[in-house]
Amino acid sequence: MGFWAMYYGESSTSLDDKGRMNLPLQFRSVMDALDHDTWFMTRGFDGAVFLFEKEQWAKLQQETKGFSTLDPRMLDFRRFFLGSVAKVKRDGQGRLPVPGHLREYAGIDREAVLIGVEDHLELWGKETWRAFQQEQAQQYKAMAAELFGRKHGGAAATEGDVQGA
Repeated sequence: MGFWAMYYGESSTSLDDKGRMNLPLQFRSVMDALDHDTWFMTRGFDGAVFLFEKEQWAKLQQETKGFSTLDPRMLDFRRFFLGSVAKVKRDGQGRLPVPGHLREYAGIDREAVLIGVEDHLELWGKETWRAFQQEQAQQYKAMAAELFGRKHGGAAATEGDVQGA
């Protein structure tokens, strides 16, 4: 899959009175090109709703198999992640319904932000997304140094190294 056949970027969106999200054109175009009409929505991290298309969802399901149901940590994760899943399809106007329990989880009433994170989408309440960005901004440079320093064979920089840069 090429760069443009994946999900990238950030776009403001809104939900109508029936809880249907208007899909921004930049994401609808990729969905059309890849025939991504069926999505699995679930509780994500940091107050976001994660959206996985059906093939990516099948891969995630395979990753959770093989873990004991009696493992308390895995059970808690599965309850939270899998227990909130909703399978949705785009309608004729290119909208996705967002179930009430997921809108409530993400604190979304009407205004939201949809971001592409390569292999999935994330739906955020507008204010929650702003707060997350502000919180992470201070760590952004340190994260890049740590993550990309490892990838290129260099020693990972510490936060102190980056702050002194």
